[in-house]
Amino acid sequence: MTNTLKYLRLVLLIFIVGICATAPAAAAESDEGILVGRVAHLEGTLLRYVAEEKDWVVTVKDAPFGLEDTLYSEDNARAEFIMPNDTWIRVGENTQLQLIALRPDATTVDVASGSARLYNKGNDTLIKVTTPFGYVVAPDEAIFDLYVGDESVEVIAVRGDVDFIHDATKYEVKEGSSSIIADRNGIAQGNGTVDAAWDDWNDQRDRVWATRLQVRGYSADFLPEPIREESYALEENGRWERVYYEGAYRDMWRPTRVDPGWRPFTAGRWTVYYGDNCWIPDEPFGYVTHHYGAWVYIEPFHAWYWTPPLRGTAGAPSINLRFGWYPGRVGWIHSGESVGWVPLASNEVYYGSRPWGHRTVVVGRSANNNIDMSRYRYLNEAVIIPRHDLYRGTRYTPVIERTANRTTLLTNYKPTAVINNAVINTFSTDKSRFAPNDAKVVRRPHSTVLNRIDTNQQLSRDAGRTSRQGIAQDLNRIRAAAPPVQKTDIRAPSLTSKLVDPDKVTKPINESSSPQKEIKLKSRERQLSPDNRPSVDSRSRGSREQGQVDLSPGPTGQDTNRGVSPPRDRGNQGAEQTNSPQGQEQRQQPSGPRLHEQPKPVQGLTPDLQRPEQVQRSQQEEAQKHQQELQQRQQQDVQRQQQEQVQRSQQEEAQKHQQELQQRQQQEQVQRRQQEEAQKHQQELQQRQQQDVQRQQQEQGQRRQQEEAQRHQQELQQRQQQDAQRQQQEQVQRRQQEEAQRHQQELQQRQQQDVQRQQQEQVQRRQQEEAQRHQQELQQRQQQEQGQRRQQEEAQRHQQELQQRHQQEGVQQQQQGQPRHQKTPQELEEEKKKQQQQ
Repeated sequence: MTNTLKYLRLVLLIFIVGICATAPAAAAESDEGILVGRVAHLEGTLLRYVAEEKDWVVTVKDAPFGLEDTLYSEDNARAEFIMPNDTWIRVGENTQLQLIALRPDATTVDVASGSARLYNKGNDTLIKVTTPFGYVVAPDEAIFDLYVGDESVEVIAVRGDVDFIHDATKYEVKEGSSSIIADRNGIAQGNGTVDAAWDDWNDQRDRVWATRLQVRGYSADFLPEPIREESYALEENGRWERVYYEGAYRDMWRPTRVDPGWRPFTAGRWTVYYGDNCWIPDEPFGYVTHHYGAWVYIEPFHAWYWTPPLRGTAGAPSINLRFGWYPGRVGWIHSGESVGWVPLASNEVYYGSRPWGHRTVVVGRSANNNIDMSRYRYLNEAVIIPRHDLYRGTRYTPVIERTANRTTLLTNYKPTAVINNAVINTFSTDKSRFAPNDAKVVRRPHSTVLNRIDTNQQLSRDAGRTSRQGIAQDLNRIRAAAPPVQKTDIRAPSLTSKLVDPDKVTKPINESSSPQKEIKLKSRERQLSPDNRPSVDSRSRGSREQGQVDLSPGPTGQDTNRGVSPPRDRGNQGAEQTNSPQGQEQRQQPSGPRLHEQPKPVQGLTPDLQRPEQVQRSQQEEAQKHQQELQQRQQQDVQRQQQEQVQRSQQEEAQKHQQELQQRQQQEQVQRRQQEEAQKHQQELQQRQQQDVQRQQQEQGQRRQQEEAQRHQQELQQRQQQDAQRQQQEQVQRRQQEEAQRHQQELQQRQQQDVQRQQQEQVQRRQQEEAQRHQQELQQRQQQEQGQRRQQEEAQRHQQELQQRHQQEGVQQQQQGQPRHQKTPQELEEEKKKQQQQ
């Protein structure tokens, strides 16, 4: 019995596992879903590779950068990318960048060519950058440059130290020291200089962000840490308000620099991104508010508010969505030549092809889920456009259909989980669906870059090698080597642009006319402001000095504003050391003899006359004096230490008091702000109420005017209808009269035609009779003539026969000797008459 139960349990378990494995849709399992970065800044033209079409499109600012994206910057182009795990990347011209893996604790990218600067701003993250000539691993707070050419790569540590791995050997690249240049066969020491123009541009971008991050405002308190740098965009384009919603006051953000009647997901464009429609905003605040959090429509204010996402689930209100990136949280509807979308509330399901974030249900491209569109909370705010405009332009505001309402949508429109050929019949053939704008690609990267892309895509599938632990374990297993020496056979990186005309994409790369040029056109020493230095974790720094990567969590609650200066900033370290307590102690050491030194001779006596007792006394005196001096110094040191402790305690007390004062001031400021916000909110409520009353009065007046106008219009319409009916009756009567007259005329014409036809028929009959009679007469004459001819012929033949007979009779008579009887002419004439009579 026990074995039978075990067997049944096993069968039931297999059955349940099979059902779970074959489920057509699954919700996202992770709390934050798939991490996706963005194009934060762009100068020039940046191309993105579309694997579905095996072609390139022009991408734009605020476009996503995630999964396995590959980008290529054209000539004179520069771009900046920000990842939600505190990884920042900047690239220069002719740079091929591909994202291999993006995780909360690690970033893996590939730089196949060009120049790049990478920032590791995280506390527990690693950056791994692969190149054709080796790869770099950067710990927390590290900044480094890469110059990747056709035949070599140069690695420069800008801040902190990084490791460069070449041919299964690890080399440390130190801040302020020389760089490393490597090709496929060897490695050498570089001069450590940077490109001047490239360094100036990065410094300019650093100053821009330093200014932005100084303006924190309320937004920095409401945004989660991975997207907190976007707070400046919210501060500049809107404000936070305490809004009473669903039984409580809640903090929401409202855009203020928008047109009246503004709605989310209207100022921008949809583009297909890994199987889903992704929103490309055309507003400075559009990226963070349309890819994170949710929009709420407040009916009393007739306005849209944005609720930020929350990290974690403890105590989270129902209107706030968990932190996670979404292509665009909308529900799709369609009808005939129109397509539309509805902004989703935070508790509504989002359908996508990947587990993007919380409340995402993964579906296939041909899925037909049973969606009840009547449950959409904001169906009245749906955006409807012609379907052929879905992948056109940069804003939908000019083509939005304004006549749709809830009843019309529920009656005429159908919901859909995905956009496919069933919704837009040209979907699969419309190549513009992958483009975030209408710009055309003039020159494309050569086909040789695709080999590198395919190789990296295979690497991205190895999840264990791209995690922080996997990268650190691989790094610790590699043997470390001494710094390389300078070599002349390894050249500095030079680069040939891979951009070619469309007709040369598949031709040999050497047929391209692009010349090879050095990446660092003008080199110089690094010029970075020490005020902008990132913090460095002392524990991770110590572990890196030992050749190991620290896998322990980073420090919490410690001061992260300590900087590490490069050697050029360490010139005064010797002087600084002399001001330390140890340095002061060294300077205060006595110049007299130590206990083991020879005593000085007593003045006034020669050495040979000095007694041993005197020598001993002088030595004892010197020893006592030295001992006293040591005690005095120790006492002074103790007093100084006590004074320093007192000063430190006083300073700590002062700092603590200052902090308490600052906290009180901040609390008072917060309270004042809250009071001001409450007063302002109350005033705005009163103003809105007054405006509502005025609007209601105006609406009532307008309704009365509209009713009067409608009544007057109805009377006019009735009169017009009566006039029209009278005119129609008159027209009918005229038509009847005209029909009668026309009928009478037609009858008369028919009668006349009948008379004429009868006359014509009579004439024709007469003519026919005349013709028949004439024909008969002719036939009779012909018959008579034929009879006469026959008679003549008979007479002639009879005459001939008579003549022949007479001739024969004459011949017979001659033969018989009888004389021939010849007829007289009269007899002949009589015979002839007889014949004719016959």
